[in-house]
Amino acid sequence: MASPQKPWKAEYAKSSRSSCKTCKSPIAKEVLRLGKMVQATQFDGFMPMWHHADCILNKAKQIKSIDDVEGIELVRWEDQQKIRKYVEGSGPAKNTITNTECGIEVSHTSRATCKCCNQKIMKGEVRISTKPDGQGPRSLAWNHANCFFESYQSTQVEKLSGWESLSASDQAAVCALDKKNVPSTAKSGTELEIQDNKELLQQSTSKAGIKRKKDVNVDQKPKVAKAGGDTSASRAACKENVADSRDLENKLETQTKELWALKDDLKKHVTTAELREMLEANGLDSTGSELDLRERCADGMMFGALSSCPICSGSLRYSGGMYRCHGFLSAWSKCSYSTREPERLKGKWKVPEETNNQYLIKWFKSQKKTKPVRILPPPSYDNTSGSQAANCESQSSKGESLGDLKVAVSGLPKESMEEFKRKIQGAGGAVHPKIKKDTNCLVVSGVLNDQNAETRKARRMKLPIVREDYLVDCIKRQKKLPFDLYKVEAIGEASSMVTVKVKGRSAVHESSGLQDTGHILEDGKSIYNTTLSMSDLSTGVNSYYILQIIQDDKGSDCYVFRKWGRVGNDKIGGNKLEEMSKSDAILEFKRLFMEKTGNPWEAWEQKQNFQKQPGRFFPLDIDYGVNKQVSKNRQKNAVSKLAPALVELMTMLFNVETYRAAMMEFEINMAEMPLGKLSKSNIQKGFEALTQIQNLLSSNSHDPSVKESLIIDASNRFFTMIPSVHPHIIRDEDDFKSKVKMLEALQDIEIASRLVGFDADSDESLDEKYMKLQCDIAPLPHDSEDYRLIEKYLLTTHAPTHKDWTLELEEVFSLEREGELDKFAPYREKLKNRMLLWHGSRLTNFVGILSQGLRIAPPEAPATGYMFGKGVYFADLVSKSAQYCYTDKKNPVGLMLLSEVALGEVYELKKAKYMDKPPEGKHSTKGLGKNIPLESESVKWRDDIVVPCGKPVPSKVKASELMYNEYIVYNTAQVKMQFLLKVRFHHKR
Repeated sequence: MASPQKPWKAEYAKSSRSSCKTCKSPIAKEVLRLGKMVQATQFDGFMPMWHHADCILNKAKQIKSIDDVEGIELVRWEDQQKIRKYVEGSGPAKNTITNTECGIEVSHTSRATCKCCNQKIMKGEVRISTKPDGQGPRSLAWNHANCFFESYQSTQVEKLSGWESLSASDQAAVCALDKKNVPSTAKSGTELEIQDNKELLQQSTSKAGIKRKKDVNVDQKPKVAKAGGDTSASRAACKENVADSRDLENKLETQTKELWALKDDLKKHVTTAELREMLEANGLDSTGSELDLRERCADGMMFGALSSCPICSGSLRYSGGMYRCHGFLSAWSKCSYSTREPERLKGKWKVPEETNNQYLIKWFKSQKKTKPVRILPPPSYDNTSGSQAANCESQSSKGESLGDLKVAVSGLPKESMEEFKRKIQGAGGAVHPKIKKDTNCLVVSGVLNDQNAETRKARRMKLPIVREDYLVDCIKRQKKLPFDLYKVEAIGEASSMVTVKVKGRSAVHESSGLQDTGHILEDGKSIYNTTLSMSDLSTGVNSYYILQIIQDDKGSDCYVFRKWGRVGNDKIGGNKLEEMSKSDAILEFKRLFMEKTGNPWEAWEQKQNFQKQPGRFFPLDIDYGVNKQVSKNRQKNAVSKLAPALVELMTMLFNVETYRAAMMEFEINMAEMPLGKLSKSNIQKGFEALTQIQNLLSSNSHDPSVKESLIIDASNRFFTMIPSVHPHIIRDEDDFKSKVKMLEALQDIEIASRLVGFDADSDESLDEKYMKLQCDIAPLPHDSEDYRLIEKYLLTTHAPTHKDWTLELEEVFSLEREGELDKFAPYREKLKNRMLLWHGSRLTNFVGILSQGLRIAPPEAPATGYMFGKGVYFADLVSKSAQYCYTDKKNPVGLMLLSEVALGEVYELKKAKYMDKPPEGKHSTKGLGKNIPLESESVKWRDDIVVPCGKPVPSKVKASELMYNEYIVYNTAQVKMQFLLKVRFHHKR
């Protein structure tokens, strides 16, 4: 997972091009500037809003913690101290402003920008206005309510103009923000002790919330002393820590000043070209700005040339108290290696042999052979020894660093839940299994379940929903982090389905506005349309880029259309449409493709010599099929010749919303991925990435840090091939298995799309779509002998542990798939042990099943997730198979199969065992369950096919790990589909 972006960035300006967002004047080159990091709206990433350092440090409560500032350890010591003193003193006094100069209201649009943070104020948010320099209403400056209270000191919020127009809930929220930002004064010694006692008293409140305000009495002091660890031993330890901290501070000060003296000399005596030559002479990266080059040269000159990364051989650079690799682990991932103890090359720092720079020559001759080791600040070093000394006796060293973190957790294993609870509560936070009034966010694991009660409650309360990585990083950083990087977007909102109109062999994107009047340019075999994807969990990037040449239907005019952004977030990104001649459009298309992928268009088009390049996009293979040019004169709603029950079944099978819901459940990017158009080759590559993850998870041959990097790399590859609304590191078995099931479902959705299409302008009738299945489907009369037998089989074989739903049979259809009987006939003759068995699957899988039969997982699919190997699985208890229909209260109708299975000689097992096929002489595998259908109630169907329709009873099998029987065949020719059942699930909860 990417490290969370710090809220602020400190550096010396690399040019004179930036302007201060506070005073609007230019920031001169090499002047200290502070950037507030914000989510960019035009691209997938963060960008700094630059300010003069003094413009920020003259405002109150802008920087909350030194740990919030990226790059502070790289600026001069004096500037470091200036920022630290600002943080310790909570900044200067707030600007004062009178109530008559302010107004408060709920924003009616999303056009206004907050003058404090430069972010949009969204429609429906409370905003507060100020009048700069007493100007009129046209000059109102709008602020987020929280930003206003951080920057200004107001008297009574109830007297703000417009207060009465706010709802009661908005008024309460504003009051809470005002109280939260009341300035606090520094306390030490006895003052802190008294404050702690007051807080203890305040915790004892009545249910009405009235706090008792008593003076502190002597009897309470020992309790506070005990709570704070106020013993002579702890005092001695604290004093020792303060002494160590001051010693470290002195050493860091000396080292920083020496480094900057050297950098100042380099600025004065060495040109940028010479800096690059010096880095190249020492085998180091020579790219970057002049300031970056000086920093790397100074580090090498003082401490020795750095060795390359031990994982990817990339270049190491110092930042954030560590040396981090800036190379690529592979074409798919940045390297995540970091260390506090980098290896240095032996020998002296080299200067270019041909140099005539007298400063470098003199320095080279005077350098010592043995170089010192760079002193690094400890993780989250805050350099506040003075503050430590003041607070030593009144505060525990551990503190309550997560005191304002209050989370609800859903879907995590019990062990993980207890571990998070122990660590977070130990740091002052709170973890609950259910959402409470003061909950900050909901933490979820695995696939987001929109039907979960806590998820629905979080959506109603507008609480952020985040992945468990959020808790991991909060514990690691020992602070409550911003939610944005970890947020699970609301799939139903973020993934609206894109409308696709296929013309020729491709589809014009609706955002171009030309889908009705234009088509994708085709020139011979070339189709000028591509969708690019890039997902990198180490940087947090999850981007798409769409590139098309659109030609006017009635002329030769061409347009180059491009759309880009973050997957699943329509607030980030943009698009551009440019008109040009056909030849210019083709040249521009190819130029942009090369720029984004690092490969010529021809390499992708011809599927030859295309190589994924590090940090670049990868094209998705999207198959739109070919427009069949169906006659437009035919009535879409023509009267069907199919039986009414079959019409209902076909309507179920070809309902686009069913497939859309499945894609959303799997968190596929529906906004930019047309339904079902992800090609078979992309799904295959997704399986290959999962297989690599499986091998890594089960292997112990790698160093843990290397293993983690390789898992991130494979996860990047998976989510680049299968764009998801929120990619994450696939590191546990449940998540892994859910991705396998997802790809299996996508295979069937791809088949359904290819077979019948989901195009917006398709006018094929249900009868035509039915014919494409190439499977004769006939409804059985409800009074027929076969129907009654199947109904008995369904009602009597419901397993005792499957209590969440009951089943009701609605329809039964006999099946005759084209060519299936011919393949099955030899096994019907050869293998005598044949049974009529259950198979359940998602509704979206049945177009593929009916048209192609039951299939075995492909070779590229990982082995995990298949208890007895890759085969076709059946059951003799209906509810065992019905679990895999994945119905719910909103969609209670599912489909199930009854198939004639030629089992032959059976290989019996009592526990899971992976195999490619059963041992020689065996034709199938049977997992022996603890409960089985009563054998005496089994019947024969069509003379010799066993129908195990007896009620479930305990079996005589001892020491089995399986609850119910499972039957597996490894050759699809041993299966003949006989009946398709339409079943209604009556869910009890």
